[in-house]
Amino acid sequence: MGATNGAPAGAPGTRAEADGRGAQAPPRSATPPRAGSRRRTAAVAVALAALLAGPGAAAPPDPLLAARLDARAAVREHPGMWTGASVARGGRAVVVGSPRTLVADIAELADRADRTVRGLWGGYGGAVVLVPRDEEQAAALGAPAEVDGLAAVAIGGRVIVRPAAFARLSATGRLIVVTHELTHVATAGPRDVPMWLMEGFADYAGYLDSGLPVRTVAAELAADVAAGRPALRDLPGPADFAARPAQAYEEAWLACRYIAARFGERKLVALYRAARGEEFGDALRRVLGLTTADLTRGWRAYARERLARP
Repeated sequence: MGATNGAPAGAPGTRAEADGRGAQAPPRSATPPRAGSRRRTAAVAVALAALLAGPGAAAPPDPLLAARLDARAAVREHPGMWTGASVARGGRAVVVGSPRTLVADIAELADRADRTVRGLWGGYGGAVVLVPRDEEQAAALGAPAEVDGLAAVAIGGRVIVRPAAFARLSATGRLIVVTHELTHVATAGPRDVPMWLMEGFADYAGYLDSGLPVRTVAAELAADVAAGRPALRDLPGPADFAARPAQAYEEAWLACRYIAARFGERKLVALYRAARGEEFGDALRRVLGLTTADLTRGWRAYARERLARP
């Protein structure tokens, strides 16, 4: 949710992100710790490395091997952040951070979210969820991507939680955010897809089993349409996500919802997979038999009809 945040949302308190995340840059390496803290941070890194250790040589292959190794790398990059941190392992996620209760809760949420993501998208290699103590640490972990206004952000195979913003979310909102971010991890590919498809698909997964009505999720967009303010002109691009983030996320979500409603969920997934490997216009014609203009017209009509319902 964008995924992400105590940000303008469809349903208040549920949106994954407020400002548009899009960036998939790898985390920045940490600044080496000061000399006085080296022994302490080294001890922390060793302790967490032990907690992150996998099964013994005689055990079956560890499905979380890649995530576990990346979690160890994250600890080594920022060793001073993890004093007193705990580790929880779920079926497809390794969660590192503080406090222990939040780490355990997020691991449980990740397992629930993973069932949705795998049911929609299929298998993926798992994720690392980092839970820093404060906003300053979250910004350092996310750099050079911006994390302000977000409850969580996916960067590569890592999800970074902003603790204060995440704490303000409802229970439903937390699950939506975690599902949104794990969808970004699962769908990352060698080629960027249009931002509306990336964020709309992550929200589609996040809201899939929420039971929330369209006008609740897309409250800001519904208000704009009712008031005759500019909305639903074109599929939202990066400038829209920056200038009017709540409405852009809602428009993107409705675009993916329209595709699933008209062509079926499998076609929505097929379009996303195709767009990761070829130009979007080519993927759209091949998978759905539409041009961008066709898709835009259908999305506008669908969205206006759904937003007009009480």
